Amino acid sequence: MFYNVVRRAIQTHIKNVNKFQIVRLSSSSPGGVKDDIKDALDIEANLFDNSMVQHQPVSTREALRKHKPTLISKQKREPNKKKDTAADTTATPAPVKKTAPVPPVKRAPTPLIKDSELNLEFLRLTLQDPLMSTLLTEVRSRKRHDKNKQIIVEGRRLIQEALQSGLKMLSLFFSQKDQLALLRDQVAQAQQEQNTKIYKVPQHDLKTWSSLVTPPGLLAIFERPPPQGLQQRQDTDPLPITVVCDNIREPNNLGSIIRTCAAVPCSQVVVTHGCCDPWESKALRGGCGGQFRLPIHDDVTWEQLPLHIPAEVADTCHVFIAENNPSKTAKRAGRTVDYAELDQTGAHNVLIIGGESHGVSDDAYSFMKLVGDRGKCVYIPLAAGIDSLNVASALTLILFELRKKLINKTND
Repeated sequence: MFYNVVRRAIQTHIKNVNKFQIVRLSSSSPGGVKDDIKDALDIEANLFDNSMVQHQPVSTREALRKHKPTLISKQKREPNKKKDTAADTTATPAPVKKTAPVPPVKRAPTPLIKDSELNLEFLRLTLQDPLMSTLLTEVRSRKRHDKNKQIIVEGRRLIQEALQSGLKMLSLFFSQKDQLALLRDQVAQAQQEQNTKIYKVPQHDLKTWSSLVTPPGLLAIFERPPPQGLQQRQDTDPLPITVVCDNIREPNNLGSIIRTCAAVPCSQVVVTHGCCDPWESKALRGGCGGQFRLPIHDDVTWEQLPLHIPAEVADTCHVFIAENNPSKTAKRAGRTVDYAELDQTGAHNVLIIGGESHGVSDDAYSFMKLVGDRGKCVYIPLAAGIDSLNVASALTLILFELRKKLINKTND
């Protein structure tokens, strides 16, 4: 429609030019009329050709690509190019090629050896075998062995004590056959009744995992005794004594304390929070099997301590603190008595012993005040110039003196 209107206008213009302007055009230039007519016809032809072309929208990006600016210097264009590239990479990251998962390395089967001489079956592990590392790492960590209730026992004598006490042996590692022969009967019984796994390992591996300078050649993993102790027959009934360990940071001292308590024997040992682990290797060696002979409650807070005293004797319980520091005794203790003059005892007796470096804590004195007049500080007279005894030695003196008083009281 627009084309027809334009065409009529051009045709009318041509007629007017021919009719009214012939004189002017002829006077100015002989070919003027022909030139105007030719221009008008060219315009008409261009309009006709353009009318047949369909309009298609052009995007701004396409236009910019066709007409790149030439006034911008090369130094200014390069940073923009890097920035655009980084933006494009962030927007559409390149696809990551998926690689096939690496198949796990299959471990060669361990040969099973049946020894007719020892009447035992064991597996032979190679040097630095990962099986040994896996088993022992789980038990070395305190968090893990507390969760799994397992302990490491090293040496023939200590392993024998654990087996005689009725502990379940899960695994046994040995490097020399003659050492295993010394426990042949007990180990054979454990393998038959408890399905104990036995492994022969190189001496180098056993030395790596041993806590001793000279490894004894035998190392075993046992189930830890329950807190209430093992149900076993004892020739002597335990005395009504609870020993509370406070600030004991040396494993050997803690093991010696437990050994003395098992020798008395006491009813139980309570290891408060902040002491060392009573089940680690040094403490077990210091205890010489004492940990297998009486109940041990580990990591107990002072708020939880009253729960470990028998409820039927809680109202008549006596509390004693072993203290040789005169300054602490004068400030916090209401009454101090020589251990040899300890005459009054209760239906149940709690003896608190502190570490050599830190001594008895303030919580221990607060606990003693809960029983009023039934709480006392006990000291050991020493020669001039000697401040204190080893904590295990001091406990041994007080415990056996307390034992004598309790036995005499029962006989009377």
